[in-house]
Amino acid sequence: MYVLRQYHERINGFICSDTRKAFAAAWVLLAVALALLGAVFFWMGAPPMNGEHPDTPMFLDGGWRILNGQVPHKDFYVYWGEFPLYVAWLGMKLGHHGVGAITCGNVFVMAAVGLAAMTILRRRTSAFYAFLFSLFLALLAVAPRPLGEHHDFTLYDMIYNRYGETFLALLGVVLFLPPEPALKKNWADGVEAGFAGCCLGLLFFCKLNYFAVGTGFFALACLRGRFTAKQVFLGLLSAAVFLKLALILTGIPFSSLWGDYRIMMAAQSFGKRLPFLAKQIAKGILFLPVLWLLAWEISKKQNEPQPAWPHFLLLTVIFGSELCLVATNSQIGEWPLVALAALYGAEIIRRQTRHMAEEGFFITVRNSGAALLLLFFLLPTLATDLKTIRYCIRVTVQGHRFTSETLRSTRLNDFCIDSDGTRTLVATKFMETVDEGIQLLRRRASPQMRLAVFMWSDPLHVALGLPPAKGGVVGWSWTGITARSHPPLKRLVGNATHILTGFSRGDYIDAGYGLGWECRAPYGAEWDALHLEVVERTPHFTLWKVPEDQRQQF
Repeated sequence: MYVLRQYHERINGFICSDTRKAFAAAWVLLAVALALLGAVFFWMGAPPMNGEHPDTPMFLDGGWRILNGQVPHKDFYVYWGEFPLYVAWLGMKLGHHGVGAITCGNVFVMAAVGLAAMTILRRRTSAFYAFLFSLFLALLAVAPRPLGEHHDFTLYDMIYNRYGETFLALLGVVLFLPPEPALKKNWADGVEAGFAGCCLGLLFFCKLNYFAVGTGFFALACLRGRFTAKQVFLGLLSAAVFLKLALILTGIPFSSLWGDYRIMMAAQSFGKRLPFLAKQIAKGILFLPVLWLLAWEISKKQNEPQPAWPHFLLLTVIFGSELCLVATNSQIGEWPLVALAALYGAEIIRRQTRHMAEEGFFITVRNSGAALLLLFFLLPTLATDLKTIRYCIRVTVQGHRFTSETLRSTRLNDFCIDSDGTRTLVATKFMETVDEGIQLLRRRASPQMRLAVFMWSDPLHVALGLPPAKGGVVGWSWTGITARSHPPLKRLVGNATHILTGFSRGDYIDAGYGLGWECRAPYGAEWDALHLEVVERTPHFTLWKVPEDQRQQF
């Protein structure tokens, strides 16, 4: 309290300043931070792997297919959005073929997100809040850690969740946090409405549940009167134009894309998701009253009589949306989107203090409390992401990156594990199984072979530079292929001459790299009717030959 009394003007100025000088400093700091982060990632390349889930090769497989001229949803089945595949494709176009392709593509996403966030927040909040939230979103887009995991769980697994959280937060800033009242309405309002539509389009290409929440956010903003009729029209038009241009540039037929999404939605079971939702509610419900403190403080000091419920409703909707997203993502925890709700509360309080008659000390206490609540929700993810990057740097500098001799001889030579990591046994087992698959294909591959890989994810095409067969699936998972809903088997077989499947019946961690179930499970007798011929079996894989009469023409 003594410090606040003595330095309240400096503290209040640091938190609340929105002068040109303050923003110039914020822009410089953000540019330096992004440049340093980009340099670190380009120097480091692929992060050392220290985790259990072999999801990362899914994105490499999809990017490799696109690089070879295939079109998502048309030439292969994918049940989540295409954006992560095109991020990997971008890295491959720039000369990377291993995990570094994702790193490279992510650096460009990080830069775009950070600069866009700062530009939008410039009209809405103080320099301190703008810099902090922009850096938070930039790190959210780039850090090589699945949300909800510890800082040393270094993988690109479930990266679409990071993209979804990032674009949803950007959309929420535009929709829920109005520009400064002193700013005159001008062309920037229309540009921001168009940007909101683009964010909605990006969410559609990330993952369907994020798009659904983004659509709900857009509807809520319209109901609250946040957008004028003109802005609503511009936002919807922008979303439609963005979607159309993206489909034209990628060649994806909308009917095929929506058909794959429908297959995925039908494969999902709401009943199976309920325990996840209940668990997240139990873990996170105590944080809601903390958010309500911001809404209560806003309502208590309103300059004009206004109902308090819109503030409580907005913060509750953001919080509830995040809980639903985490539950549908099968995510362990971590709620980065809730920082958006805290930013909204802190910024409204900052604006109110300009018209308050109280002493400067009480204004500073109020702004400091709001800033602390923002940090309370923002720092868990921000600090963990920074620790993840520091961990990757330390492992790289100390030379604890290890890869097998087999992988070192392939295009996937940057697929490394932390030799001193906390999950070395699991990561090593995974790597050994990938080696087994590579050696099998080296014995059996030929220029005439068109291979389809049916297992959790496929690093083998990228590793050996094999042209993929048309058909197939990026990531065979119970969330996208079930007995209840699945793509036609002939579509998955495509024009493949050979199929590689996981052999083990155990789960994919214990089995190394097996499916965790037989391919026959969702297709039954239809799988048997293919009359596949066994070419070779190994402890974890089976290579099959597809009879000519079962191959499709693409």
